[in-house]
Order: sequence, then structure tokens, then C-alpha cells
Amino acid sequence: MAVAGAMSSGCVTGASGEYGTLAGNVTVGPLTPVERVDATPILPPPEVFTSRHLVVYASDGTTKVGDVDIVPAGYYGKYSVSLQPGTYVLDYLRQGIGRASPLPKQVNVEAGRTTVVDVDFDTGIR
Repeated sequence: MAVAGAMSSGCVTGASGEYGTLAGNVTVGPLTPVERVDATPILPPPEVFTSRHLVVYASDGTTKVGDVDIVPAGYYGKYSVSLQPGTYVLDYLRQGIGRASPLPKQVNVEAGRTTVVDVDFDTGIR
């Protein structure tokens, strides 16, 4: 299985053919030990997103297809990767504390269509 695109845009170069897209928004939080519900949200610095990485695996969940960059977009991040049609597992590179939901997640990519999986990184800060 191959993916198309360039690493700088969150994709990996692959074989030619018709592709589908796996994309979504990324949230990260909490960013401070106490966040009041009625408080103005803190604008995260870009590093909050660029220091986290998504990984696409083949359907077996162990064969790595490629890394996907998260691009900062204000209060959230975005990712997008072009993939050949098939079944994949979207996961994240585990580092430090925290977790990401709903990962790992099996996804089906169809040619000419976009499969959306939004990701929420919980920093573990309480």
C-alpha cells in the first residue's frame, strides 16, 4: 500500500493511481493545570501541534505506511494524507504522558473520497 504527497504536507510519496484522503482536526488539552469552563481559551503555540505525530499503518496495525504531520491552525491543528484505497490503522507516536482518542482507529479509505477522523490529544495535565 502506498500514500501520495510530500512529507512537509503530512503525506508520504508513493505509487501512482487513484487515491482517497484521510484527514481531520486535532485538539490538544488541557494546556494548564486548571482550565475554567467559562474562561477564554488559551491559544496554543504551534509546538503544541508540531511536537505530536500521527502514524498510518497497514491494516495489520504493525506495518508502517507513513508519518503524518499536524499543521497548526489557530486553536486546533489539521492533518491530511492521500492514500491508495484500502484499510489502514491511524495511530500516534507515543511520547511522554497523555493519550489520543479515538486512536488507534481502523479506517477505510475509498478512492476519490475523504475519510474524516478527528483526534483529541489529552495532555494528562490536571
